Amino acid sequence: MKPELAWIVTDDRSLAERVELSLEGVARGVVRVPVADWLGAGNLGRPGQVVLDLRQSQPLAAELWASLDGLGGRLSRLTEQAIPVIGITDLAIPLGSMVAADRWLGDTVTWPASSERLQQAWRTAMRATRSGLEETREFREIHSDHHSFRTYTRSLFPAIERLERAAAHDFTILIVGETGTGKTTLANLIHELSPRRREHRFLTVACGALPGDLIDSELFGHVKGAFTGADRLKAGKFEAAGPGTILLDEIDVLGLLQQAKLLRVLETGQYEMVGSNETIQANCRTIVASNVPLESLVDSREFRADLYYRLNQVKIEIPPLRDRPLDIIPLAAHFARECCDEHGLDVQSIHIDMLRILKSYDWPGNIRELRNEVRRAVLFVRDATLAPDALSLAILEKFDNTQPADTYVASSALAQEVASTERESIELMLRKQGYNRAATARALGISRVTLYNKLRKYRIDVDQMSDDD
Repeated sequence: MKPELAWIVTDDRSLAERVELSLEGVARGVVRVPVADWLGAGNLGRPGQVVLDLRQSQPLAAELWASLDGLGGRLSRLTEQAIPVIGITDLAIPLGSMVAADRWLGDTVTWPASSERLQQAWRTAMRATRSGLEETREFREIHSDHHSFRTYTRSLFPAIERLERAAAHDFTILIVGETGTGKTTLANLIHELSPRRREHRFLTVACGALPGDLIDSELFGHVKGAFTGADRLKAGKFEAAGPGTILLDEIDVLGLLQQAKLLRVLETGQYEMVGSNETIQANCRTIVASNVPLESLVDSREFRADLYYRLNQVKIEIPPLRDRPLDIIPLAAHFARECCDEHGLDVQSIHIDMLRILKSYDWPGNIRELRNEVRRAVLFVRDATLAPDALSLAILEKFDNTQPADTYVASSALAQEVASTERESIELMLRKQGYNRAATARALGISRVTLYNKLRKYRIDVDQMSDDD
């Protein structure tokens, strides 16, 4: 069923007319709403869909972007049903608004755009709303003075609630997730939210990084002469942690004998140093983490069933980032701000192509990979805009032939000359644009991602060209 009414929130009458013509036959009607009226508190009626003119050239662009954070309250006052929202934007959007844009906009269209692109955005926004766009506005967060974990992924909400309750007590907690999903951050939060433990040490043992014959010594310590090279007494991590917390990461690599010793520590708190018969009492809380489901190792008899059941008191499973698409942009925004604060850098906006790549990539390295890529982009920022050409080649290669429909220019200079000498066309345009990659991409009518990959394909060294001239 067609929406009863579509609003175009803009002070640009020509844009409003273009949108109205483009949506003929899709919407029942289009009404222009002045930006000041939208920002005001007046009752404007009930729209079926909203198109926001978010271009920076508009006088009240900053206020309109800021209004996205309160969009939920505004729309809920207008109607009880979820309303599709389309944003008409420039090629870059304000960095501070990227999370709100991701949460509230069913689609974004860079201007100018064809009627086909606007109609496509209309359908995309409608589908997003029907599939539960409103659910993306909910989140759960757990935080301490030094760490935080926020998620918009509804399947994680129960886990966050369990973690928060368990943190206050001395249950052993098992955290399962692929490498880079945030297990260490959660372990830190558990420690810092524990009234008994947070004033004491938090120690991590990376079991997977230790040779098998040294794990016992690392965990339990050793006496002088216990083995070749043991020339002095060494305390283990269980002793060094004192009344604090110890995280055993990659516990799945422990051998069966080491698992038996760990089970004893968890059950009784008792252990012996390597080379000693004297029993020591541990006083720390234990958190364990695994990159693989331990059930599968129990089935293959590589992991003790009794230890697994002991660890399974409180189990937190963290999905990989590819299964948490709603968390990608909020995390990217956080890492960008973090890097700017650390290095005193100023980033004002993010290119729309980079947003699309961040959301589309499958992130095999999970949060760790995302953090490194965003920090790289911030460190190599040009013109205060995060651009995709600062991403690693491994990511760009996956998007070599991907070009968003609304970044095409019908009269693309590249399209007219590609049949003859594409390389010469690119080099000529680079010279005309003073070797500015962003300006060259715009002039050629292609995205910066595509230009970057063509520079690599044809081995065009822009810096060398500039020096030669």
